[in-house]
Amino acid sequence: MLLLSISSYAQLSIRQVLINGKTYPYKKDSAIAILATDESLVIELTPVSGDSVRYLYRIPTLNEKWFWSNYPSIHYQNLSGGSYILQIKAEKHSRTIASIDVPVIKNQAFWQRWWFWPSIVIYILLIFGVGFYLFFIYDLRQKLKIQHVRNQIASDLHDEVGSNLNSIAIFVELLRKKVMIEKPELLPILDKITDNSEETVLLMRDTVWAINPENDSIEKLFERMRSFGVEILSAKGIAFQFESLLELKKDAFSMEQRRNVYLIFKEAINNISKHSFATQASCKVAGYQGIIKISIIDNGRGFNNNETFEGNGLKNFKRRSQEDDLRVYINSGLQKGTEILIEITV
Repeated sequence: MLLLSISSYAQLSIRQVLINGKTYPYKKDSAIAILATDESLVIELTPVSGDSVRYLYRIPTLNEKWFWSNYPSIHYQNLSGGSYILQIKAEKHSRTIASIDVPVIKNQAFWQRWWFWPSIVIYILLIFGVGFYLFFIYDLRQKLKIQHVRNQIASDLHDEVGSNLNSIAIFVELLRKKVMIEKPELLPILDKITDNSEETVLLMRDTVWAINPENDSIEKLFERMRSFGVEILSAKGIAFQFESLLELKKDAFSMEQRRNVYLIFKEAINNISKHSFATQASCKVAGYQGIIKISIIDNGRGFNNNETFEGNGLKNFKRRSQEDDLRVYINSGLQKGTEILIEITV
């Protein structure tokens, strides 16, 4: 017996189309139009007469596999947006006896369109860009505000406090002339006031220098350290060498770090000048793996680390070494010189 070709199959008849449980006004040979929000599609067929009939269906662009049912009803859930051809056929004893192709068009939701995800990516990048820009502007304004405050503090310290300290020195000198004649026993007290005033002036100058934003670069810190070491030690006949092996970017140290480093260095140089009886001294700066080491060495008489001294120098070293990002180590021995090692985490 000659089998019929697919074009000669009888055509299945669609009895009813339901979308989301509601009847759809289907017209023969027309496409079924589904909205993007519709989830359920049910096509009910007019049953084919006879026994042992089963119904097969597929959408080739979605799945090449045929699905089958003993009932003349086709079900699809949550179809993606697009145009499809729904192929339906009836079989009896594994032989196709009727078929129909039904066009189905489902509107694409906006999130299924090609431009949706690129738009999301652009939107996210835009948000990050705006956020970064706003943070940059905020950070810049904060830095400018801090810089203005630092300039104001440095100016006030230099003008107001410096002027008052100079006035104290002048008044002390006037008082000295009178006390020298009437009460010479008060002269040591005036000398102490004068010394304290001069020390305060020097400390204020160092503080003003550290606060001033113009001195934020690490090169200026090292240049000031070099100048101070040469000035103090050359007056005592002590040869001084300063060597830096670093190539640091600007702002490698914070303001507090610069101030602590300079004050420790200054204290170490003053100790060498006053107490070491050295002939040579050096300062070497090196760094690796985020740690900068500043080593101040002299060839003087040294001292016993276990001894207790009345001065404030060693106490200041110990106090500043308690900072989280700064450590100070003292290595000395009798007639072996002294090394002050400063380690800074950057």
